[in-house]
Amino acid sequence: MGCRGDTRTITRDPEPWKRYWLEAKERSPVNRRERRGRRAELESWNLRASSYAEHSESEGSRARREQILSWLAEAGAFQAGFRVLDIGAGPGNFAIPIARRVAEVVTVEPAKLMVSILKQRIEAEGISNIRILRKTWEDVDLEAQGWNCAFDLVFASMSPGVSHPDMLEKMLAASRALCYLSGWSGGRWGKWGLAQEELWPLIFGEELGDYPSDIFYPFGMLYAMGYRPELRFVQPRIRLEMSSQEATRELVDHFERYVEVDAAVRDIIESYVESHSRSGTFIREGSTCQGFMIWSVAGD
Repeated sequence: MGCRGDTRTITRDPEPWKRYWLEAKERSPVNRRERRGRRAELESWNLRASSYAEHSESEGSRARREQILSWLAEAGAFQAGFRVLDIGAGPGNFAIPIARRVAEVVTVEPAKLMVSILKQRIEAEGISNIRILRKTWEDVDLEAQGWNCAFDLVFASMSPGVSHPDMLEKMLAASRALCYLSGWSGGRWGKWGLAQEELWPLIFGEELGDYPSDIFYPFGMLYAMGYRPELRFVQPRIRLEMSSQEATRELVDHFERYVEVDAAVRDIIESYVESHSRSGTFIREGSTCQGFMIWSVAGD
């Protein structure tokens, strides 16, 4: 632990940051209790594809998307001849507007139904410069694809594909100019962030802890590698309003990732939903925190 007090080490050597990141993942309660395999995780994204795409058209999502696109434009990320790689493109929330600004967008997306929605949107928008690779970022072979230093912007928005030091280094290897990465920060993340934070101790008898791939870790790693990312934070408020039955069903589905939902666990979830419901409507509102980074991989 000597490096903790050695400023020169933590600011010039990325290895401690890689270790901190991996240790955070290893001690994370959500990672330790995760019951699904890789195939099940992909299936969960397939199940959420339609609702995810629908949510992306909400006023708040559109406003945040425009802010990010404006920030990228200010950084010089959109030029006529640019090639862009979008890691974890989902239904094309960013790939489609970016494609209107650059020469080509290549998307990496493993979930079949996400890709299906993306293809429908591409056709509806009449866009011809998006290419799709249905793979996980982990499974992409840069050498085989000819992707080493092949893209002017490598982009990953809230992508689980870049949740490991090796995957961040792969991002760097694919870029010849700019990179963009966003991710959660702190102890609340996703649609059920507040509910998960409050229910976790009741179900498991332990605190939830922070997001295991907090944006802080890749930032520290990049800084120690000599890059100087511009880092911004936003704290959007998420408001959930739905029937109590729907809230119970979604929370049961959510926690089945971590525990067999028996009668006792279901009772905890139902009691929680009831305590935050009025006239059969569950209402919960709270803030989350997201971090956004842009940096150049080019030398002086």
